[in-house]
Amino acid sequence: MIFADESLILANESLILANESLILADESLILADESLILADESLILANESLILANESLILANESLILANESLILADESLSFIKE
Repeated sequence: MIFADESLILANESLILANESLILADESLILADESLILADESLILANESLILANESLILANESLILANESLILADESLSFIKE
């Protein structure tokens, strides 16, 4: 009877430890899920930053084109004045 009682106590302690392990595993899964959400949000922000950088490059290119056209017009004006 003593061995049976000790076996039941050990079995109960094993169940308690198993339950605690399941709780920790569940918490780990929750943290992993939160990490994936944060990683996803970071990728979205990085993508938005790349889009804005691309738009900035497009605007800079358009500014260079306008500056080049201004230089061409200035050159034509100088040529006209010389004549």
